[in-house]
Amino acid sequence: MNPLLAGVALAVVAGAVVAVAARDARTVLLALAIALVGAPLLAEPLAAPLSLAARFLGAILAAYLLWIVVREHPDRGHIGSPTAGSRIGWPAEVLLAGAAAIVGFGAHGLGAPADGPALASAAGFALAALAMAPVLTGRDVIRAGTGLLLLLDAALLVRTGLGGTLGPVEQLLSAGSLIVVAGVLAALAATARADVGAGFAFSTEARKRGRHEPDAHPFDAH
Repeated sequence: MNPLLAGVALAVVAGAVVAVAARDARTVLLALAIALVGAPLLAEPLAAPLSLAARFLGAILAAYLLWIVVREHPDRGHIGSPTAGSRIGWPAEVLLAGAAAIVGFGAHGLGAPADGPALASAAGFALAALAMAPVLTGRDVIRAGTGLLLLLDAALLVRTGLGGTLGPVEQLLSAGSLIVVAGVLAALAATARADVGAGFAFSTEARKRGRHEPDAHPFDAH
């Protein structure tokens, strides 16, 4: 086993654990960025420098799009704990990720010869397990969006474990997918934050629209 690759896999899974367990949105996005940036390094051999740079840029830009929404705004004030965090606590999330990683490592190749490292499959299974709860039960945009990005990252890791290092086109498409998903989530988060007192929570009922007075006014009778 490559110790350097094992360290990268550990950092990716640790970032994912913090991303799903933390309650502060800024901490969540920082940990998410670590998981997204580290994922392309879980490959043997590494991708070409330009392909790797594209993937890094996609991961950083995806995290930055969400960071723009969650950062403090002087005119709006600070919204404390805008995301729900884990309901079972970070120790349980660590155990869940560890169990899934063991399954992924043992099932490497899924019964067929695999061209990529087993650690990529292990990390992919761990990220997929961690992403399930936010995706299925998340009640705010940041938490559900974190789960979606981790699930996409998990799919790319499992693909790397099965088929080997992603090619230039696949790396470019992966980076574009991360940016598009993050852009949509950022737009949803900005809309949710614009609702007074709603934070980043999904709206449970449609906002009432005020009655718009007609622009034309009748002539006064003289």
